Amino acid sequence: MTKTDDAVFELQGYLRNIGRLDSDIERVVPDGIFGEETTLSVKSFQRKYGIKETGVVDLETWESLLVANRQAVFIASAPIQVVRITNEDLPLTVGTENEFVHVLKLMLNDVAAAFSNFSTVGTHSFFDEETLVEVEKWQDVIGVKKTGEVDKMTWNTLGEFYLLHR
Repeated sequence: MTKTDDAVFELQGYLRNIGRLDSDIERVVPDGIFGEETTLSVKSFQRKYGIKETGVVDLETWESLLVANRQAVFIASAPIQVVRITNEDLPLTVGTENEFVHVLKLMLNDVAAAFSNFSTVGTHSFFDEETLVEVEKWQDVIGVKKTGEVDKMTWNTLGEFYLLHR
């Protein structure tokens, strides 16, 4: 019987998480063995993320895997329950008016209290241009495309920040 490696098993889990949402990443079954299947998956990840395609998990590859895995987990998970929100309630966009926009603004104001480059927003329930600017700043901080739409990734990272800083 072949001995498995916990670090390889962890790596394979990350690749699997990322591959579930990105068909460009070769799927791998976590078994703790760094074989041909894992090498192909690493190479496809490196190719997709603009890293020299070696099949070797160097520091650059590992750090990119950590970020991509975290994003994959946030995207695949249900929205964090700061309030009772469902997938159907997202995305929040300019012009939306409901209680979730009010909570969004509370979370953004919490970020503004912690970081000087953010501004507070009014706490009414309307998603206005002022809110859009702060959402885009947050999206820049978390390293996702600045769309101004509050999708699951944006909501979940804001919710996590909000809950950790209360």
